[in-house]
Amino acid sequence: MKTNNIKQIVIVLICAVGLNYSGNYILKMSYIDTLLDGLNVMIFFTCFFPFLIVTFSLISKFWL
Repeated sequence: MKTNNIKQIVIVLICAVGLNYSGNYILKMSYIDTLLDGLNVMIFFTCFFPFLIVTFSLISKFWL
């Protein structure tokens, strides 16, 4: 495996953990009440888009 692929796999794993914890917290809250809730939403979307982009990049590398 190339080191670039290993770095991308690490990014996907870190983003998956961030999505898991922040997504569970977002599901439990009813609305954004405090600064912590707002930061949690920011963490979710900061993890979401790199997760999608890097996952599709890895899928295209291994599939094609």
